[in-house]
Amino acid sequence: MKNNDNAYHNFVKPIVVLVAICFVVTFALAYVYGITAPIIAENTAKAANEARTELLADAKGAFTMYADENSNTDKLVVLEEKKVYATDCYTADNGSGMVVTVKSNSYGGLLTAMIGIDKDGAVTAVKVTAHSDTPGVGTKAQEPGHLAQYKGYNAIGNVEIKADPAINHVSGASISSGAIHKAVCCALEQFKANGGVN
Repeated sequence: MKNNDNAYHNFVKPIVVLVAICFVVTFALAYVYGITAPIIAENTAKAANEARTELLADAKGAFTMYADENSNTDKLVVLEEKKVYATDCYTADNGSGMVVTVKSNSYGGLLTAMIGIDKDGAVTAVKVTAHSDTPGVGTKAQEPGHLAQYKGYNAIGNVEIKADPAINHVSGASISSGAIHKAVCCALEQFKANGGVN
């Protein structure tokens, strides 16, 4: 009988206690997630809309997510499978242009860039919103001075940065420069695929 008591106290009781703790912690995490998830989603959407407004000021903050006549959003441009592709496209409600979000393979992995394009198909601004590039090296390609050269850019099809004399790449950050350039080209292709701004 003593062996059964020892077995219960040494093996069964700790397992029951651990399972109870795991259940309580899991419930608490699910509860907290249920409360915070909508707040996080709202803040993320607000930050994205502020970035769109910054990239295309003429839109005055009013955008609608692109969808074709059948409400599909699956017509987003892919330049290179899993390496350069549009993730969303918002058109300005007043027809002043669009903002396209693109993921592009960079030195540290995929970077996310938002590209503003005016109604005539020229880039208004570029903003990198997420990346894993090396600070101080790859991030040089994300500095405002480098990104400013894309203002007015509209050369659809010039995917290779070294083949485009209008754009300079950053020495020591050529992969990151190329990733941003491909993101801009993908956004311009998205503009073309949408038939411009309707």
